[in-house]
Amino acid sequence: RITQPGEELLVSTRGELERQWSKTSYQIQQLRDNPECAVQEFDAIGDDDDPGLNVSLRFDPDENIAAPMIATGIRPEVAILREQGVNSQVEMAAAFTRAGFTAVDMHMTEIFSGTVDLRRFRGMVACGGFSYGDVLGAGEGWAKSILYHNKMRDQFQAFFERTDTFTLGVCNGCQMLATMKELIPGADQWPKFVRNVSEQFEARLSPVKVESSPAMFLADMAGSKLPIVVSHGEGRAD
Repeated sequence: RITQPGEELLVSTRGELERQWSKTSYQIQQLRDNPECAVQEFDAIGDDDDPGLNVSLRFDPDENIAAPMIATGIRPEVAILREQGVNSQVEMAAAFTRAGFTAVDMHMTEIFSGTVDLRRFRGMVACGGFSYGDVLGAGEGWAKSILYHNKMRDQFQAFFERTDTFTLGVCNGCQMLATMKELIPGADQWPKFVRNVSEQFEARLSPVKVESSPAMFLADMAGSKLPIVVSHGEGRAD
């Protein structure tokens, strides 16, 4: 609301003003992207009841839950996998080191050549990026280099079938693991990630609610709501 003495100059809502501000972008988006997605996004701007990005945690982020394990002096080895086109492996290694693991930088060629065997590791992480330029689909080339190589296929399947290991896939690594679900016990209902309905690469900060899950990485986090970065061209679960 904008007023001057004795006169009301403008009365509007945040949603109405933002829709006016975004109208030109919306019209371009209708021509460039999937028009249905453009309409959905434009309509969402006008929802003044939308709380927007906010945080509601069911855990204490300042609690160092790894401290008791680190104090034992035992630091299990975790393989930080990377391949041509993969990135952020250094940040991933830093996170696992802080959590009490011994992070080992592992290029796929080291496993192909037999220099390293997955049997030595308790954990394995497939990092994000654009492996093989995603030319066969997101994570598809990386997955097929394992699925169509008998020795690699057997080694990865044996790792997945062990009861004393864990695997984490982030971004492109998640897409890669989803393509390899035939090797992973209990993964038969996993989706395949396909091209976004918007027909565009989506890089957003999205509100996410953590549901109850047996996943070790989500322990004691059920019910938490927090913004999570997503960046993908093929992130739609099919």
